[in-house]
Amino acid sequence: MGLSYADLLVIALYSLLMIVIGWRLKKSISSQEDYFMGGRRFGKLLQVFAMFGSGTSTEEPVGTARNSFTGGLSGIWTALNYLFVTPFYWFIGVWYRRFRYITLGDFFAERYQSRSLAAAYAVFSILFFVAWLSVSFSAASKTITAITPKAESVLSAPEQTELARFRHLRELESRDYSGLSETERVKLQDLRQAAPRGRFSYLSEVQITWFIGLIVLIYSWAGGLKAAYLADFIQGLFIILLSFIMLPFGLWQIAGSHGLGGLLEGFRALHQKVPQEMFDILGSPTAGDFTWYYLCAVTAINLIGIVVMPHLIVVGGGSARDELTARIGIVFGHYIKRFLTILWALAGLIALALYAGQLDDPDLVWGFMARNLLGPVGSGLIGVMICALMAALMSTASCYILCAGSLIVRNLYNLMRPGLSEAHYVLAGRLAGALTITGSILFANYYQDVFGQLKFAWEMPVIFASTVWVAMYWRRATTAGAWVSVGFTAFAFFILPAFLPLAVPGLRTDERFLTVTRTEQVVRTYAAREFDVREREKKIEQWESGKSRGAAMGEKPAPLGLGETIEVWSKPPSKAIFWTRGVALQRGILRGEGFFNPDMLLFQWLGLDLESLPNPLVETLRLPLRIFLPLLLMIVLSLFTAPVEEEVLRRFYARMKTPVNPDPEKDRQEVERSCREPERSDNQKLFPGTRLEFTRWTRTDLFGFIGSLLCAGLVIATTLFIAGLGSGN
Repeated sequence: MGLSYADLLVIALYSLLMIVIGWRLKKSISSQEDYFMGGRRFGKLLQVFAMFGSGTSTEEPVGTARNSFTGGLSGIWTALNYLFVTPFYWFIGVWYRRFRYITLGDFFAERYQSRSLAAAYAVFSILFFVAWLSVSFSAASKTITAITPKAESVLSAPEQTELARFRHLRELESRDYSGLSETERVKLQDLRQAAPRGRFSYLSEVQITWFIGLIVLIYSWAGGLKAAYLADFIQGLFIILLSFIMLPFGLWQIAGSHGLGGLLEGFRALHQKVPQEMFDILGSPTAGDFTWYYLCAVTAINLIGIVVMPHLIVVGGGSARDELTARIGIVFGHYIKRFLTILWALAGLIALALYAGQLDDPDLVWGFMARNLLGPVGSGLIGVMICALMAALMSTASCYILCAGSLIVRNLYNLMRPGLSEAHYVLAGRLAGALTITGSILFANYYQDVFGQLKFAWEMPVIFASTVWVAMYWRRATTAGAWVSVGFTAFAFFILPAFLPLAVPGLRTDERFLTVTRTEQVVRTYAAREFDVREREKKIEQWESGKSRGAAMGEKPAPLGLGETIEVWSKPPSKAIFWTRGVALQRGILRGEGFFNPDMLLFQWLGLDLESLPNPLVETLRLPLRIFLPLLLMIVLSLFTAPVEEEVLRRFYARMKTPVNPDPEKDRQEVERSCREPERSDNQKLFPGTRLEFTRWTRTDLFGFIGSLLCAGLVIATTLFIAGLGSGN
């Protein structure tokens, strides 16, 4: 299998422990609130690790390492794009606890008095969970297969045939397309569509996904949220271990020595072996998409969308004992993840220094590193790494399937079969969770494109986001306004871009929509490092090889020594304006790939020269419409449609202004009193006597928010510090 007995023993013990946790807690489940919310009795430590575990899945360490391997340290922003949203969790955690709901679908049923809107949200949530979990399953299975590779000598006949096709594909791709014959061009297209593998494993991705999914299902089915939280605590420790375990071995290998001195020397050698621009966290020529204005737009859309993440009402505060626990859990659980993200990015740079040119698929970086750095050490370390990867996936999956079960039961199934026993609904929730994880595995095994799945899942929350934000701060928000906002957002930003190319196939080859940005060359001046010397030597070899064939172009490059001042010219790749996956040449014809961006037609109509804009600005232009248009529609339509009944609003906002009491009975009494005496909370309103529901900040609000902002700054400072280690600057 490619694993030692020690590795197999570690994996078996870890899997058994997760199952035992679930079945030991099975007897404590007697109601929906016990199964889906754990009785709302969790303290700070478990809330922190539950938030950390559910918010950290396999695709994040694997994806961050991949992005820093291909694009440098600025690739960290694919995982840190929620960094400046995190301080706002200090307030959002209180919302989730004061809701006192089991699902966010209950919010739509009560605030808007619309069970159909709650059902629509439940359907959206299931799609959200399936999309996100499929990303995690794909990332985990790809990485684990990379850890257990087959040697070429033991490949089966079909695998050897596939490997030969893969090598033929790489050979054709390495040649100038204009020099290919028509037969070779057709062959290239056929091979790209077939996507033959270049690496093979003792384990199949299908086997891995079903194995992990089965373990998650067993302990979540039995123990509900209590089992998931206890498992999350253990899995959180494994995720932390995953983030650290390979780094010293990688730095020691780069340095050629061990101990603390070897680590410091490893950082110095890292700066010699990796291009200087790969240490920029913003705006490097090779990864210039992450500019300050793009990050501002991403922060805004993430802040808008975060409130409707369907699992956050549970791990984000709804299951906490009290409000302070909810705040601490959601904020510090995320900050653990933010700091570990720095280590994941560092792992990608170490991989670049060690394995540049050796990997055909950058998605395999993490697994390739684990095999090469931990495999020779033995002692079950490969098994520990596989358990850590499983933990990152399982901690997220258990939370998601429990939330999916609660949404299906409370906001869909309960509509069809109301008034049944608690035991019946708990069983229905278990079955719904099983269906969700099965759908995720099937989608992952069918699609198997980690970042294609991730892009699909990123922007989904904006569909319902405006309905929550407007309702939280404005009593006039109406059910009709919510329906129109949801329908328009889903159609304009998700359905239309996907189906327009299917309805009008000529769009993909229409010259008007095949435009790309005109990027400019960028020059950087710095002292030459080992990487630059090696690159110059390669160019000299290529020139001499060309000369021997009579094909040398220009003057022979001059030799380069360490420390010499050099100028490095680079040109960022052009970006397609109307197509999400770019423009590609297929059988000699340019075609748009992916979804169509109809919103770019608006900017073109306004007279913007889109081709002359920088790549990050083109990407940024897509986001303001998704942020503001649903909010604007919601507000305008609410002014002209029938409001929700005043009694419903009075009870909803009275509950939201009533602090949570850890004692359930006392808390119920306080809420009832607030509903009878809504004037007792009038002093909390920032604009008394109006329909606006903004509240005054307390000292806890103010100091907690400032502290959270300082933590965000500390993450940036730590990233810059680690990027500078060994640079000599």
